[in-house]
Amino acid sequence: MATVFRLFVTFLLLVAFFVPARSSGRRFKVQIDDKASWGKVEKTISERTRAKRAAATPPPPPISPGKVVNVFDLKEERSEQGLVHWTGNGSKTIFFLAQHTNSRGVLLSTKLWRSIDYGLTFNDDNGKFDQKALIDDFYVSPANGAKAIFADVVHSQIYVTEDEGSNFASHVVNFNPNTIVFHPTNAKWVLAKDTDKNELYCSTNLGATWTMMAQSPSLSKPKIYTFYWAVPGVDKKQSYVYFEVETGDGGSVRLYKEDALNPGHPTSLLGSIDTVELIPNSLVIIDEYMFVKGQVGSIMELHRSHNRGSFQRTYFASVHPFTEYSIVDATEHQVFIAVRHYSNMTNIYSSDESGRFFTLSIDNIFIIDRGSWNQRPPLIAFYRVLGARGVYLANQRHQRKVQTKISFNKGGDWQLMQLSPAAKKNSSCTSKCYVHVHIWFPFQSNDVGVSSSDSSVGLILAHGGVGEYLTLETSMLISNDSGLTWSLSFSDSDKDGNGFNFVIGDHGSYLASVEHYEKVTKIQYSCTEGFKWSDVSLEDESLVVNGFFTEPGETTEYAFAFCSRLSQNQFNNWVAIRFNFTSLLKRKCQRPADYADYTPSYKLIGSKCLLGQTTTYERRKWNHCCYNDEEYEREIKVTPCQCTEEDFECDYGYTESSSSCVQIPGLSPWDPTEDCKGKTYNKTKGYRKVAGDKCVGGKVDAYIPQELQCPDITPGGLDFDSDIAGVGAAAGKQVTFTLSLAQNKGTAKSALYRFSFGDGSDPVSVTGIDLASVQQHTFNKSGTYDVKVVVRNAAGSASASIEVEIFDPVVDVVVLPPHAVTVGVLVNFSARAVAGGTSSPPRLGAVYYYWDFDDGSSTITSNSTVAHKFDDVKEYRVSVTAHSPLSTFATHRHVGVFRVVKTLRLGFSANADSVRSLISDFDVKLSAALVDRVSQLTTNSDKSRFEAFVYPQKAGATLEVDLSVVASTAAEETSVDDILDKAAKISSVNVEGSSITITSRTPVTVNTGISSSSSSSGKPVNKLAAALAVPAFLLVVVLVVGFVWYCRRYNQLRNAYSILNQDPTDDAPLSLGADESDEEDEQQAVKFSGGRLQIQNAPADQDDDDDDECGDDVKLIDT
Repeated sequence: MATVFRLFVTFLLLVAFFVPARSSGRRFKVQIDDKASWGKVEKTISERTRAKRAAATPPPPPISPGKVVNVFDLKEERSEQGLVHWTGNGSKTIFFLAQHTNSRGVLLSTKLWRSIDYGLTFNDDNGKFDQKALIDDFYVSPANGAKAIFADVVHSQIYVTEDEGSNFASHVVNFNPNTIVFHPTNAKWVLAKDTDKNELYCSTNLGATWTMMAQSPSLSKPKIYTFYWAVPGVDKKQSYVYFEVETGDGGSVRLYKEDALNPGHPTSLLGSIDTVELIPNSLVIIDEYMFVKGQVGSIMELHRSHNRGSFQRTYFASVHPFTEYSIVDATEHQVFIAVRHYSNMTNIYSSDESGRFFTLSIDNIFIIDRGSWNQRPPLIAFYRVLGARGVYLANQRHQRKVQTKISFNKGGDWQLMQLSPAAKKNSSCTSKCYVHVHIWFPFQSNDVGVSSSDSSVGLILAHGGVGEYLTLETSMLISNDSGLTWSLSFSDSDKDGNGFNFVIGDHGSYLASVEHYEKVTKIQYSCTEGFKWSDVSLEDESLVVNGFFTEPGETTEYAFAFCSRLSQNQFNNWVAIRFNFTSLLKRKCQRPADYADYTPSYKLIGSKCLLGQTTTYERRKWNHCCYNDEEYEREIKVTPCQCTEEDFECDYGYTESSSSCVQIPGLSPWDPTEDCKGKTYNKTKGYRKVAGDKCVGGKVDAYIPQELQCPDITPGGLDFDSDIAGVGAAAGKQVTFTLSLAQNKGTAKSALYRFSFGDGSDPVSVTGIDLASVQQHTFNKSGTYDVKVVVRNAAGSASASIEVEIFDPVVDVVVLPPHAVTVGVLVNFSARAVAGGTSSPPRLGAVYYYWDFDDGSSTITSNSTVAHKFDDVKEYRVSVTAHSPLSTFATHRHVGVFRVVKTLRLGFSANADSVRSLISDFDVKLSAALVDRVSQLTTNSDKSRFEAFVYPQKAGATLEVDLSVVASTAAEETSVDDILDKAAKISSVNVEGSSITITSRTPVTVNTGISSSSSSSGKPVNKLAAALAVPAFLLVVVLVVGFVWYCRRYNQLRNAYSILNQDPTDDAPLSLGADESDEEDEQQAVKFSGGRLQIQNAPADQDDDDDDECGDDVKLIDT
């Protein structure tokens, strides 16, 4: 049996993530095994929206809601695993998605079952999807449980419901929706990641349309790794998206945030650690904390941001080397991190409230290692007890043995766990009778051998035993005083080590248990907190329970079991069982008769103060078998305590010795003057208040730091930058300058900071880095400016400068198109960008022109002239867009192209200048008047045959107009020569009542083609592309040569480390370096509401060749 246990203890099932009671639902994954031997870029979306109802199914036989046990067969349902989800918020809807896979885990078929009567019956709803649909996963909004997205990755299709699955809208997307994450508070906002291409998409209309994120000129070929929505209550803007991105410019990994409502403008988050080489998949965001791992030379560092401030390196009070990091808890404004120092040494460290300075909490923690922490995070035997502030359990290694210890003050002190006095009397143990539990237990529904709930104050269920060390014993242990004392309920009847599935329900009014991986005929329940147990018959001898659980929050009176039916040693269809405990407990609890006060306390050390306060809870009396119901609200009374030594722990750089905190030999305490940002700083006395401790007064002055004056050190290490560095800004736009000091020590607040902007404006002077760190200035004229800052304090001065470029915006484009254009002849277009602003001369910077000729061809030019040839007779809409460094302006002109055309150039008298100055749009009106005049002389000619082009008139020059006439194939039309003869006789043209005399008439040929020196091919020439061709070819060669090096370097980075995070309600670690293949199932804090669970039957036959995979080379004693 020891071999079987050690084999299974290394097998990781998918960990359940869930949230408090019925607020946003929960889902589990259950599995069986019948084998004998687990810039804004809007993407194009083809959308088919439909509301499709499933075909009517025959009504099920009547089932009494009052029955204790209701069994429903999902007939003919053959699948290896299923996802179960409650929509929450008081809804009666439950989803069960059955999935059939082959031996390689490839999805072959799926079927959706839905219950609308809270598990009494299930309907086959698969007809609401396409017949070909393969639902890989589904995701439910934590903000509104009625809204969900079912993802078909194989066919790149999603099915969206807004009414708990009654109706679905189908959308085909142009990416693989491998992972979908709803926003925590806005049910319409969704993120989706294509893990094959490492692309991230955002939808703000519940999946109807999607926008690719990280699309910016500054990000070349971005690959997205981890990503998160903004955290409510922490981020100022809830539409922010945080992500890691690897760019194509050398493969560097950087952190960015981007506004989902205004994509295309990602902002870097690194700041002062921009030179750190970040590890992919290392970003973790938990409430107010952000962590990322980086490499500086050969040193591995962990950096953190607190309350979205700048990233800073974290410090651990240890002289040992650091090889791996993993977050195990980050609640109540404190972070616990497991740090691997050596292959056989992993310690847990706890932080201050800032999450930057860590001290040792407990050493030699027991872990189940599964390889590289970055690829497969370890299982760490560390558990936060729910429903009790500051209570933690940990399994600690002692050579090749393990003990369980408990802390009541957030890891400050640890002690062995004790049996209750009554349990000691009934125990066969005679000496060293300590309680030990399996914190990680692979046969429990969520892999965790311990269960507690925020709604069931003081109650803890666990697998474990009694003795000096942890053994293979799988008794059920119960504590009703938050782990202070324990009692044994019963042991695994078959001694097979499989243990139990157990649940806590209805605010703790009942406990229920069933043997796991066994063919069972009953469950056991207790309404006396485990003092007495009773049986509930299943009335079926062929069921094997694969999952046993309640809706999250443990407030409901119902428990659910999902079973497989065993027939001739083969697993057939799924069976859903609902247990109604109101029918067993019979009556509702009444105040005050059925309730008593409960105050968690340190009874062993004579104190009822926990973390600086006494908390008294109303709790149902243990021997009153009544139910609370879901609407029950527990009364809580909180009283602060006076501060004692128990409210403080050793500060960074100190360790406890003889009840005092002393400096750690070989480790220098942190010098707070290195971060001295005020006129004073706090010098530690070796102690710090426990994070989250609420004590007041008492001995607080004996432990709190001493306030001292910041020293004056010569300023140095100035980092001066602007938000337009390397880009420039438009005149009149506000520019932001940032300043930081990287000096090793000294005050930053007593210094005087003087900014000069180089544009003739008055300098700006401020005192203190808080005011100097961000300065804004507006440059009213274009130019290149040298902006300088000088820092002075009593010890000396330092300076830094930065050059910024200010440009005028493009406000217009003057286009000179060709005229009298004929088919097959190259003609010239010219364009000139016009600058706005008051600068003289204007400064646009480099301007590029994008030409679209309306014939399927386009080009980009760096000069103002482009040549083009048209192949067909028609009118073309030629558009041109001028791009300057900061602005664009687009316009267009219509150009007629003809087969045959002749032109008469007309010169006008000098009075044309005076007339032109009086008439707006003179050129247009003169052209129209001339065409009208000619058409009057040739009454049977179509006006479209005439074109009058007015040349731009230079000062003092004669105004000239080209009158062009196109040949016509119609016999009745006047010939070109006749029209031009008549036009030559026109003496004047009238424009809005003003007569302009024609003084000259000259036949001309306007376009004879452009010489071969302009273009030998007869096509537009892109000189910029030609100039770049040779370097581009050389670049390709360099990239090919460097490809092998890049792959090797990338793999080195990928194999670095992982950090685990826990969901606030299930204490399951969350990967900081999750394997990409597991990303779909182990997505971090931004995963869907609720959780996921995989439950697998114990194989009938198992190779006995894996005895050493129990973790950390620990030998468990088989009793």
